[in-house]
Amino acid sequence: GQSLGQGKSSWRLALIPAFPLPVIHPGYRDLNFLPRGLFEYHRGMKPTRTGSVRDPYDELPYCAFPVEWTAPERLALASLLHGGPRLPLERYRVLELGCANGANLLPMSWYRQHAEFTGLDSSARQIALANDSRDKLGLNNLHFVHGDFRSAVDQLEGPYDIIMAHGVFSWVADDARDAMLEMCASLLTSEGLLYLNYNAHPGWTVRGMVRDFLLQQTVGASSLKERAELCREISARVISPLKEHEHAFTKLMANEFTLVINQSPEYIAHEYLSPANRAYWRKEFFDVLQRFGFSFVADADFNSMSNRITESYADLMKLSDLDDSAAGDSADLMCYRQMQSPVLTHSPLTSSPCTLEEFSNLFIASKLVPVDDKGEHPTFRGPSGEDIEITHHRFSEILKDLQPIWPRGRRIASLFTDVAEVRESLEYMLSQQLIELRCVEPGDFNVSPEPLNELEISLRNISTSPWHRMDAPETATGPD
Repeated sequence: GQSLGQGKSSWRLALIPAFPLPVIHPGYRDLNFLPRGLFEYHRGMKPTRTGSVRDPYDELPYCAFPVEWTAPERLALASLLHGGPRLPLERYRVLELGCANGANLLPMSWYRQHAEFTGLDSSARQIALANDSRDKLGLNNLHFVHGDFRSAVDQLEGPYDIIMAHGVFSWVADDARDAMLEMCASLLTSEGLLYLNYNAHPGWTVRGMVRDFLLQQTVGASSLKERAELCREISARVISPLKEHEHAFTKLMANEFTLVINQSPEYIAHEYLSPANRAYWRKEFFDVLQRFGFSFVADADFNSMSNRITESYADLMKLSDLDDSAAGDSADLMCYRQMQSPVLTHSPLTSSPCTLEEFSNLFIASKLVPVDDKGEHPTFRGPSGEDIEITHHRFSEILKDLQPIWPRGRRIASLFTDVAEVRESLEYMLSQQLIELRCVEPGDFNVSPEPLNELEISLRNISTSPWHRMDAPETATGPD
Protein backbone atom coordinates (compact mmCIF):
# COMPACT_ATOMS: atom_id res chain seq x y z
CA GLY A 1 0.00 0.00 0.00
CA GLN A 2 0.95 3.66 -0.17
CA SER A 3 0.55 6.57 2.17
CA LEU A 4 0.68 10.21 1.15
CA GLY A 5 1.26 13.02 3.57
CA GLN A 6 2.75 16.40 2.73
CA GLY A 7 5.98 15.29 1.09
CA LYS A 8 7.62 12.51 -0.84
CA SER A 9 9.27 11.11 2.28
CA SER A 10 5.90 10.22 3.77
CA TRP A 11 5.02 7.90 0.88
CA ARG A 12 5.21 4.16 1.42
CA LEU A 13 5.42 2.54 -1.98
CA ALA A 14 5.68 -1.13 -2.93
CA LEU A 15 4.57 -1.26 -6.55
CA ILE A 16 7.47 -3.05 -8.22
CA PRO A 17 9.63 -5.95 -6.97
CA ALA A 18 13.32 -5.26 -6.67
CA PHE A 19 14.25 -7.49 -9.61
CA PRO A 20 11.20 -8.06 -11.81
CA LEU A 21 11.12 -10.73 -14.48
CA PRO A 22 11.49 -9.41 -18.04
CA VAL A 23 8.18 -8.30 -19.48
CA ILE A 24 7.07 -7.24 -22.92
CA HIS A 25 7.15 -3.46 -23.20
CA PRO A 26 3.57 -2.24 -22.59
CA GLY A 27 3.70 -0.21 -25.77
CA TYR A 28 3.66 -3.40 -27.80
CA ARG A 29 0.35 -4.32 -26.17
CA ASP A 30 -1.50 -1.02 -26.39
CA LEU A 31 -0.54 -0.23 -30.01
CA ASN A 32 1.21 3.00 -29.03
CA PHE A 33 4.52 1.68 -30.31
CA LEU A 34 3.66 0.10 -33.62
CA PRO A 35 6.52 0.95 -36.02
CA ARG A 36 5.75 2.82 -39.21
CA GLY A 37 9.00 4.23 -40.46
CA LEU A 38 10.41 5.06 -43.87
CA PHE A 39 12.83 2.13 -44.02
CA GLU A 40 14.78 1.02 -47.07
CA TYR A 41 13.20 -1.34 -49.60
CA HIS A 42 13.03 -5.10 -49.01
CA ARG A 43 15.62 -7.44 -50.44
CA GLY A 44 14.54 -8.72 -53.80
CA MET A 45 12.11 -5.91 -54.60
CA LYS A 46 12.42 -4.87 -58.21
CA PRO A 47 12.50 -1.33 -59.61
CA THR A 48 9.31 0.01 -61.15
CA ARG A 49 9.09 1.08 -64.79
CA THR A 50 10.37 4.50 -63.83
CA GLY A 51 13.49 2.95 -62.33
CA SER A 52 12.56 3.69 -58.70
CA VAL A 53 12.42 0.99 -56.05
CA ARG A 54 8.99 -0.10 -54.90
CA ASP A 55 8.19 1.00 -51.37
CA PRO A 56 7.12 -1.90 -49.12
CA TYR A 57 4.38 0.29 -47.65
CA ASP A 58 2.85 0.45 -51.12
CA GLU A 59 2.75 -3.34 -51.29
CA LEU A 60 1.50 -3.86 -47.74
CA PRO A 61 0.28 -0.58 -46.17
CA TYR A 62 0.89 -0.34 -42.48
CA CYS A 63 -2.15 0.43 -40.31
CA ALA A 64 -0.86 3.08 -37.93
CA PHE A 65 -2.56 4.27 -34.75
CA PRO A 66 -2.47 7.42 -32.58
CA VAL A 67 0.52 7.66 -30.23
CA GLU A 68 -0.64 9.19 -26.97
CA TRP A 69 2.51 10.94 -25.79
CA THR A 70 3.21 12.59 -29.13
CA ALA A 71 0.36 15.01 -28.37
CA PRO A 72 1.82 18.56 -28.30
CA GLU A 73 0.59 19.16 -24.74
CA ARG A 74 2.32 15.98 -23.54
CA LEU A 75 5.63 16.96 -25.16
CA ALA A 76 5.28 20.48 -23.77
CA LEU A 77 4.75 19.11 -20.25
CA ALA A 78 7.75 16.77 -20.45
CA SER A 79 9.93 19.69 -21.55
CA LEU A 80 8.59 22.11 -18.93
CA LEU A 81 9.02 19.72 -16.00
CA HIS A 82 12.58 18.87 -17.08
CA GLY A 83 13.80 22.42 -17.66
CA GLY A 84 13.51 22.40 -21.45
CA PRO A 85 12.09 24.92 -23.94
CA ARG A 86 8.54 26.19 -23.43
CA LEU A 87 6.34 25.46 -26.41
CA PRO A 88 3.96 28.18 -27.66
CA LEU A 89 0.76 26.18 -27.28
CA GLU A 90 -1.47 29.04 -28.38
CA ARG A 91 -0.32 28.48 -31.97
CA TYR A 92 2.35 26.14 -33.30
CA ARG A 93 3.42 24.04 -36.28
CA VAL A 94 4.01 20.26 -36.25
CA LEU A 95 5.81 17.99 -38.72
CA GLU A 96 5.52 14.20 -38.50
CA LEU A 97 8.07 12.09 -40.37
CA GLY A 98 6.81 8.64 -41.33
CA CYS A 99 3.16 9.63 -40.94
CA ALA A 100 1.86 6.49 -42.75
CA ASN A 101 -1.93 6.67 -43.19
CA GLY A 102 -2.19 9.81 -41.05
CA ALA A 103 -3.71 8.01 -38.06
CA ASN A 104 -1.66 10.04 -35.56
CA LEU A 105 -2.07 13.46 -37.20
CA LEU A 106 -5.76 13.23 -38.08
CA PRO A 107 -7.10 13.34 -34.49
CA MET A 108 -4.32 15.70 -33.45
CA SER A 109 -5.28 18.26 -36.10
CA TRP A 110 -9.04 17.69 -35.69
CA TYR A 111 -9.07 18.78 -32.06
CA ARG A 112 -6.25 21.36 -32.34
CA GLN A 113 -7.51 23.56 -35.14
CA HIS A 114 -5.46 26.46 -33.77
CA ALA A 115 -2.28 24.69 -34.96
CA GLU A 116 -0.85 23.54 -38.31
CA PHE A 117 0.20 19.96 -39.08
CA THR A 118 2.19 18.35 -41.89
CA GLY A 119 2.89 14.67 -42.48
CA LEU A 120 5.66 13.17 -44.66
CA ASP A 121 5.85 9.58 -45.89
CA SER A 122 7.68 7.77 -48.69
CA SER A 123 4.68 5.58 -49.56
CA ALA A 124 2.43 7.06 -52.23
CA ARG A 125 -0.32 4.64 -51.25
CA GLN A 126 -0.17 5.68 -47.58
CA ILE A 127 -0.25 9.37 -48.48
CA ALA A 128 -3.27 8.76 -50.71
CA LEU A 129 -5.08 7.11 -47.80
CA ALA A 130 -4.12 9.98 -45.50
CA ASN A 131 -5.32 12.61 -47.97
CA ASP A 132 -8.61 10.79 -48.43
CA SER A 133 -9.24 10.80 -44.67
CA ARG A 134 -8.26 14.45 -44.38
CA ASP A 135 -10.64 15.44 -47.17
CA LYS A 136 -13.52 13.52 -45.59
CA LEU A 137 -12.99 15.52 -42.39
CA GLY A 138 -12.55 18.82 -44.27
CA LEU A 139 -9.35 19.71 -42.40
CA ASN A 140 -7.60 22.85 -43.64
CA ASN A 141 -4.81 22.75 -41.06
CA LEU A 142 -3.40 19.38 -42.15
CA HIS A 143 -1.24 18.63 -45.20
CA PHE A 144 0.49 15.47 -46.38
CA VAL A 145 3.63 15.28 -48.49
CA HIS A 146 4.94 12.31 -50.48
CA GLY A 147 8.73 12.12 -50.37
CA ASP A 148 11.79 10.77 -48.61
CA PHE A 149 14.37 12.29 -46.29
CA ARG A 150 16.85 12.98 -49.07
CA SER A 151 14.52 14.93 -51.33
CA ALA A 152 11.60 16.29 -49.31
CA VAL A 153 13.23 19.32 -47.66
CA ASP A 154 12.26 21.60 -50.55
CA GLN A 155 8.63 20.43 -50.30
CA LEU A 156 8.32 21.34 -46.64
CA GLU A 157 7.56 24.87 -45.47
CA GLY A 158 9.43 25.14 -42.19
CA PRO A 159 10.25 25.98 -39.56
CA TYR A 160 8.32 23.72 -37.19
CA ASP A 161 7.89 23.97 -33.42
CA ILE A 162 7.59 20.18 -33.12
CA ILE A 163 9.06 17.46 -35.31
CA MET A 164 8.16 13.89 -34.46
CA ALA A 165 9.24 10.56 -35.90
CA HIS A 166 7.67 7.59 -34.18
CA GLY A 167 8.87 4.16 -35.30
CA VAL A 168 11.42 5.55 -37.76
CA PHE A 169 14.89 5.90 -36.23
CA SER A 170 15.59 2.17 -35.81
CA TRP A 171 13.82 1.26 -39.04
CA VAL A 172 16.04 3.10 -41.53
CA ALA A 173 19.57 2.55 -42.76
CA ASP A 174 22.30 4.84 -41.38
CA ASP A 175 22.40 7.11 -44.43
CA ALA A 176 18.62 7.63 -44.36
CA ARG A 177 18.80 8.21 -40.58
CA ASP A 178 21.45 10.88 -41.05
CA ALA A 179 19.44 12.53 -43.84
CA MET A 180 16.44 12.63 -41.49
CA LEU A 181 18.48 14.28 -38.72
CA GLU A 182 19.92 16.85 -41.14
CA MET A 183 16.35 17.67 -42.16
CA CYS A 184 15.29 18.00 -38.52
CA ALA A 185 18.24 20.27 -37.71
CA SER A 186 17.32 22.61 -40.56
CA LEU A 187 13.54 22.67 -40.05
CA LEU A 188 13.18 22.79 -36.24
CA THR A 189 12.75 26.21 -34.61
CA SER A 190 15.47 27.38 -32.23
CA GLU A 191 13.30 26.51 -29.21
CA GLY A 192 11.50 23.61 -30.83
CA LEU A 193 11.19 19.99 -29.69
CA LEU A 194 12.20 16.87 -31.59
CA TYR A 195 10.49 13.61 -30.62
CA LEU A 196 12.14 10.34 -31.67
CA ASN A 197 11.85 6.76 -30.56
CA TYR A 198 14.02 3.75 -31.14
CA ASN A 199 14.46 0.10 -30.29
CA ALA A 200 16.71 -0.16 -27.25
CA HIS A 201 19.32 -2.60 -26.08
CA PRO A 202 19.12 -4.91 -24.26
CA GLY A 203 15.37 -5.43 -24.32
CA TRP A 204 15.09 -5.50 -28.10
CA THR A 205 18.06 -7.87 -28.45
CA VAL A 206 15.87 -10.93 -27.93
CA ARG A 207 13.31 -9.65 -30.42
CA GLY A 208 16.14 -9.00 -32.83
CA MET A 209 17.18 -12.65 -32.59
CA VAL A 210 13.62 -13.69 -33.37
CA ARG A 211 13.68 -11.32 -36.34
CA ASP A 212 16.93 -12.84 -37.65
CA PHE A 213 15.47 -16.33 -37.29
CA LEU A 214 12.29 -15.41 -39.18
CA LEU A 215 14.23 -13.68 -41.95
CA GLN A 216 16.20 -16.86 -42.53
CA GLN A 217 13.18 -19.16 -42.35
CA THR A 218 11.03 -17.18 -44.81
CA VAL A 219 13.53 -16.19 -47.47
CA GLY A 220 11.80 -18.28 -50.15
CA ALA A 221 8.38 -16.59 -49.92
CA SER A 222 7.12 -15.00 -53.13
CA SER A 223 5.57 -11.85 -51.63
CA LEU A 224 5.84 -9.70 -48.53
CA LYS A 225 2.37 -10.70 -47.33
CA GLU A 226 3.07 -14.39 -47.88
CA ARG A 227 6.33 -14.03 -45.98
CA ALA A 228 4.56 -12.35 -43.06
CA GLU A 229 1.92 -15.10 -42.92
CA LEU A 230 4.70 -17.69 -42.99
CA CYS A 231 6.27 -16.01 -39.95
CA ARG A 232 3.10 -16.68 -37.99
CA GLU A 233 2.97 -20.31 -39.09
CA ILE A 234 6.60 -20.91 -38.15
CA SER A 235 6.16 -19.15 -34.79
CA ALA A 236 3.20 -21.39 -33.98
CA ARG A 237 5.30 -24.48 -34.67
CA VAL A 238 8.18 -23.21 -32.54
CA ILE A 239 6.08 -22.35 -29.50
CA SER A 240 4.97 -25.90 -28.58
CA PRO A 241 8.42 -27.30 -27.71
CA LEU A 242 9.40 -24.03 -26.02
CA LYS A 243 6.42 -24.19 -23.65
CA GLU A 244 7.48 -27.62 -22.44
CA HIS A 245 10.55 -26.17 -20.69
CA GLU A 246 10.67 -24.15 -17.47
CA HIS A 247 13.93 -22.29 -18.18
CA ALA A 248 13.50 -18.50 -18.02
CA PHE A 249 15.02 -17.98 -21.47
CA THR A 250 12.73 -20.47 -23.20
CA LYS A 251 9.73 -18.81 -21.54
CA LEU A 252 10.94 -15.45 -22.80
CA MET A 253 11.35 -16.84 -26.32
CA ALA A 254 7.87 -18.38 -26.15
CA ASN A 255 6.46 -14.95 -25.25
CA GLU A 256 8.25 -13.40 -28.22
CA PHE A 257 6.92 -15.98 -30.70
CA THR A 258 3.44 -15.61 -29.22
CA LEU A 259 3.70 -11.90 -29.96
CA VAL A 260 4.39 -12.73 -33.63
CA ILE A 261 1.36 -15.01 -33.84
CA ASN A 262 -0.95 -12.33 -32.46
CA GLN A 263 0.15 -9.57 -34.85
CA SER A 264 -1.19 -8.59 -38.26
CA PRO A 265 0.78 -9.34 -41.45
CA GLU A 266 1.46 -5.61 -41.80
CA TYR A 267 3.02 -5.39 -38.35
CA ILE A 268 5.11 -8.53 -38.88
CA ALA A 269 6.36 -7.34 -42.26
CA HIS A 270 7.62 -4.04 -40.98
CA GLU A 271 8.86 -5.12 -37.54
CA TYR A 272 10.48 -8.44 -38.39
CA LEU A 273 11.10 -8.46 -42.16
CA SER A 274 12.48 -5.03 -42.96
CA PRO A 275 16.19 -5.12 -43.82
CA ALA A 276 16.82 -2.18 -41.50
CA ASN A 277 15.78 -2.64 -37.89
CA ARG A 278 18.52 -1.74 -35.47
CA ALA A 279 18.59 -1.40 -31.71
CA TYR A 280 20.73 1.21 -29.96
CA TRP A 281 22.28 1.57 -26.55
CA ARG A 282 21.20 4.88 -25.03
CA LYS A 283 24.71 6.38 -25.11
CA GLU A 284 25.11 5.26 -28.72
CA PHE A 285 21.84 6.96 -29.64
CA PHE A 286 22.82 10.27 -28.02
CA ASP A 287 26.27 10.17 -29.62
CA VAL A 288 24.52 10.13 -33.00
CA LEU A 289 22.18 12.99 -32.05
CA GLN A 290 25.03 15.13 -30.73
CA ARG A 291 26.68 15.01 -34.16
CA PHE A 292 23.65 16.86 -35.52
CA GLY A 293 23.52 19.44 -32.74
CA PHE A 294 20.75 18.03 -30.53
CA SER A 295 20.59 17.80 -26.72
CA PHE A 296 18.41 15.57 -24.57
CA VAL A 297 15.49 17.23 -22.75
CA ALA A 298 13.39 14.40 -21.31
CA ASP A 299 11.77 11.09 -22.11
CA ALA A 300 8.30 11.60 -23.55
CA ASP A 301 7.09 8.67 -21.43
CA PHE A 302 9.11 9.77 -18.39
CA ASN A 303 6.52 8.52 -15.90
CA SER A 304 5.55 5.26 -17.61
CA MET A 305 6.16 1.94 -15.87
CA SER A 306 8.60 0.87 -18.57
CA ASN A 307 10.72 4.00 -18.14
CA ARG A 308 10.71 4.17 -14.36
CA ILE A 309 13.86 3.71 -12.28
CA THR A 310 12.94 2.23 -8.90
CA GLU A 311 14.85 3.10 -5.76
CA SER A 312 16.21 -0.46 -5.70
CA TYR A 313 17.81 -0.01 -9.11
CA ALA A 314 19.12 3.45 -8.25
CA ASP A 315 20.73 2.14 -5.04
CA LEU A 316 22.24 -0.79 -6.91
CA MET A 317 23.80 1.53 -9.49
CA LYS A 318 25.34 3.66 -6.73
CA LEU A 319 26.70 0.65 -4.88
CA SER A 320 28.13 -0.76 -8.10
CA ASP A 321 30.12 2.46 -8.69
CA LEU A 322 29.18 2.40 -12.38
CA ASP A 323 30.58 4.76 -14.99
CA ASP A 324 28.32 7.84 -15.04
CA SER A 325 28.87 8.30 -18.77
CA ALA A 326 27.02 5.03 -19.36
CA ALA A 327 24.41 5.38 -16.61
CA GLY A 328 21.57 5.29 -19.14
CA ASP A 329 22.90 2.05 -20.62
CA SER A 330 23.17 0.56 -17.15
CA ALA A 331 19.57 1.51 -16.37
CA ASP A 332 18.37 0.03 -19.66
CA LEU A 333 20.23 -3.17 -18.88
CA MET A 334 18.83 -3.51 -15.36
CA CYS A 335 15.28 -2.61 -16.41
CA TYR A 336 15.24 -4.68 -19.62
CA ARG A 337 14.03 -1.72 -21.64
CA GLN A 338 12.89 -2.46 -25.16
CA MET A 339 12.13 0.99 -26.51
CA GLN A 340 12.95 4.61 -25.74
CA SER A 341 11.09 7.81 -26.72
CA PRO A 342 13.35 10.81 -26.01
CA VAL A 343 12.54 14.48 -26.56
CA LEU A 344 15.38 16.67 -27.79
CA THR A 345 16.12 20.25 -28.76
CA HIS A 346 18.92 22.23 -30.40
CA SER A 347 22.23 22.39 -28.54
CA PRO A 348 23.32 23.96 -26.35
CA LEU A 349 20.44 23.47 -23.92
CA THR A 350 20.36 25.88 -21.02
CA SER A 351 18.19 24.25 -18.39
CA SER A 352 15.42 26.45 -17.01
CA PRO A 353 13.65 24.73 -14.07
CA CYS A 354 9.88 24.91 -13.88
CA THR A 355 8.96 27.82 -11.64
CA LEU A 356 6.32 27.69 -8.93
CA GLU A 357 4.15 30.02 -10.99
CA GLU A 358 4.41 27.76 -14.04
CA PHE A 359 3.65 24.71 -11.92
CA SER A 360 0.64 26.42 -10.33
CA ASN A 361 -0.81 27.15 -13.77
CA LEU A 362 -0.81 23.48 -14.76
CA PHE A 363 -4.00 21.46 -14.76
CA ILE A 364 -4.40 18.37 -12.59
CA ALA A 365 -6.66 15.42 -13.43
CA SER A 366 -7.24 12.25 -11.45
CA LYS A 367 -9.32 9.11 -11.72
CA LEU A 368 -8.38 7.80 -8.27
CA VAL A 369 -11.57 6.28 -6.88
CA PRO A 370 -12.50 6.74 -3.18
CA VAL A 371 -12.97 3.29 -1.65
CA ASP A 372 -12.85 3.85 2.12
CA ASP A 373 -13.29 7.06 4.12
CA LYS A 374 -14.24 5.44 7.43
CA GLY A 375 -10.71 5.08 8.74
CA GLU A 376 -8.38 7.75 10.04
CA HIS A 377 -7.32 8.59 6.48
CA PRO A 378 -9.33 8.08 3.25
CA THR A 379 -8.20 5.34 0.87
CA PHE A 380 -8.30 5.63 -2.92
CA ARG A 381 -7.89 2.98 -5.60
CA GLY A 382 -5.40 3.66 -8.38
CA PRO A 383 -5.66 2.77 -12.09
CA SER A 384 -3.73 -0.48 -11.57
CA GLY A 385 -5.84 -1.58 -8.59
CA GLU A 386 -3.43 -0.41 -5.91
CA ASP A 387 -4.77 1.30 -2.77
CA ILE A 388 -3.39 4.67 -1.68
CA GLU A 389 -3.96 6.19 1.73
CA ILE A 390 -4.11 10.00 1.67
CA THR A 391 -3.10 11.59 4.96
CA HIS A 392 -3.49 15.21 3.80
CA HIS A 393 -7.15 16.21 4.35
CA ARG A 394 -7.37 18.93 1.69
CA PHE A 395 -5.61 16.66 -0.78
CA SER A 396 -8.16 13.87 -0.27
CA GLU A 397 -11.07 16.28 -0.72
CA ILE A 398 -9.62 17.54 -4.02
CA LEU A 399 -9.12 13.99 -5.31
CA LYS A 400 -12.76 13.23 -4.49
CA ASP A 401 -13.82 16.29 -6.52
CA LEU A 402 -11.58 15.43 -9.49
CA GLN A 403 -12.64 11.82 -9.97
CA PRO A 404 -16.22 12.52 -11.23
CA ILE A 405 -15.01 14.99 -13.89
CA TRP A 406 -12.27 12.72 -15.30
CA PRO A 407 -10.75 12.99 -17.90
CA ARG A 408 -11.10 16.75 -17.51
CA GLY A 409 -8.88 18.52 -15.03
CA ARG A 410 -8.73 21.75 -13.05
CA ARG A 411 -5.99 24.30 -12.62
CA ILE A 412 -3.72 23.57 -9.64
CA ALA A 413 -3.78 27.16 -8.41
CA SER A 414 -7.58 27.03 -8.15
CA LEU A 415 -7.44 23.99 -5.86
CA PHE A 416 -4.53 24.61 -3.47
CA THR A 417 -3.89 27.79 -1.50
CA ASP A 418 -0.26 26.80 -0.93
CA VAL A 419 1.03 25.05 -4.06
CA ALA A 420 4.60 24.99 -2.73
CA GLU A 421 3.45 22.80 0.15
CA VAL A 422 2.02 20.08 -2.12
CA ARG A 423 4.25 20.39 -5.17
CA GLU A 424 6.59 17.56 -4.21
CA SER A 425 3.66 15.25 -3.51
CA LEU A 426 2.04 16.12 -6.83
CA GLU A 427 5.26 15.48 -8.71
CA TYR A 428 5.63 12.13 -7.00
CA MET A 429 2.04 11.13 -7.78
CA LEU A 430 2.68 12.09 -11.40
CA SER A 431 5.80 9.90 -11.47
CA GLN A 432 3.67 6.94 -10.33
CA GLN A 433 0.90 7.69 -12.88
CA LEU A 434 -1.61 8.32 -10.10
CA ILE A 435 -2.53 11.75 -11.49
CA GLU A 436 -2.06 13.63 -14.74
CA LEU A 437 -0.64 17.13 -15.09
CA ARG A 438 -1.30 19.18 -18.23
CA CYS A 439 -0.12 22.45 -19.69
CA VAL A 440 -3.54 23.05 -21.22
CA GLU A 441 -6.87 21.28 -20.85
CA PRO A 442 -7.71 19.50 -24.14
CA GLY A 443 -11.31 19.24 -22.98
CA ASP A 444 -11.55 22.99 -23.62
CA PHE A 445 -10.83 22.67 -27.36
CA ASN A 446 -14.61 22.58 -27.90
CA VAL A 447 -14.57 20.41 -31.01
CA SER A 448 -17.14 17.64 -31.48
CA PRO A 449 -15.46 14.22 -31.70
CA GLU A 450 -18.26 12.56 -33.65
CA PRO A 451 -17.17 13.08 -37.31
CA LEU A 452 -13.60 12.06 -36.47
CA ASN A 453 -14.60 9.04 -34.41
CA GLU A 454 -17.06 7.81 -37.03
CA LEU A 455 -14.26 7.82 -39.60
CA GLU A 456 -11.77 6.18 -37.23
CA ILE A 457 -14.21 3.41 -36.32
CA SER A 458 -14.88 2.69 -39.99
CA LEU A 459 -11.14 2.51 -40.75
CA ARG A 460 -9.49 1.11 -37.61
CA ASN A 461 -12.20 0.24 -35.06
CA ILE A 462 -10.85 2.80 -32.63
CA SER A 463 -11.74 6.34 -31.60
CA THR A 464 -9.45 9.06 -30.32
CA SER A 465 -10.32 11.57 -27.60
CA PRO A 466 -9.18 15.21 -27.31
CA TRP A 467 -6.52 13.91 -24.89
CA HIS A 468 -5.09 11.88 -27.81
CA ARG A 469 -6.01 8.64 -26.12
CA MET A 470 -7.18 5.75 -28.22
CA ASP A 471 -10.34 3.93 -27.19
CA ALA A 472 -11.73 0.73 -28.69
CA PRO A 473 -15.51 0.85 -29.22
CA GLU A 474 -17.46 -2.01 -27.63
CA THR A 475 -18.24 -3.42 -31.05
CA ALA A 476 -14.67 -3.13 -32.33
CA THR A 477 -13.16 -6.21 -33.91
CA GLY A 478 -9.72 -4.79 -34.62
CA PRO A 479 -6.45 -5.49 -32.81
CA ASP A 480 -6.55 -5.45 -29.02
